[in-house]
Amino acid sequence: MNIFGAVTFGSLIKTFLPGLVWLSAFAIVEADIAQYWGYDSYVVKILGNKEQASTLLIIAFPASIFVGLLSNIVVFMGLNDWLVRTPFRKSNGELFTLHATLSQMLRDKSWAALGLNGDALKQSFDQFTDPEIILVERIGPEKLAYVREQYWYHLEFQLNLLISFFAVFVALVVSAFLNGAFDSGGGFGRLVVVIAVYVLISLWLLGAARKNYERHVAKMASLLTAVLTQQEDGDEDDD
Repeated sequence: MNIFGAVTFGSLIKTFLPGLVWLSAFAIVEADIAQYWGYDSYVVKILGNKEQASTLLIIAFPASIFVGLLSNIVVFMGLNDWLVRTPFRKSNGELFTLHATLSQMLRDKSWAALGLNGDALKQSFDQFTDPEIILVERIGPEKLAYVREQYWYHLEFQLNLLISFFAVFVALVVSAFLNGAFDSGGGFGRLVVVIAVYVLISLWLLGAARKNYERHVAKMASLLTAVLTQQEDGDEDDD
């Protein structure tokens, strides 16, 4: 995860929008807490004042980026592995094996070029070296960024949006309960509809994220193949 990716427009949007959704959830929660404890909501007060509201909107932009970055950290602390990577390995075992094999081939070529020896050192090399970083040196950061921007950034955006929507969903449900929206005769039906809509949106985002990860791995496998075969062609030309 590159937290400085927000310098590009696409990365800025994928960080900003989920962060803005998170801020909306925080605002709803603050209003709910104020209602529950019987005091005036600070957010509602600020939004009711034109000058303060303008200041709040200005602050909301960097705040959204900051919260979006925190959300990104949560995603890559384990949520991505749990929701995307592990299911991908189970459902796309052949593609995963292909990518892992090509990555290891690139490591092996790099290890041979270094001329190092030792089983323990080789094990550490295989464990800690990143094939994508090796690719940066071989093909340049622009080409690698092009591949990543096609699918990986979309995956990050979708997962961040997924968890931010969960926060909004919880905040809205709590707010609805506090306001008695589910107390009437059709209250249970409304709750079921709200849950169903959220589940459908979440499944759609999760499915899209998994599909983008599959495409990303396929693109990276193709890129690894191109680099490895290019090296072979170069060796043949030298002969």
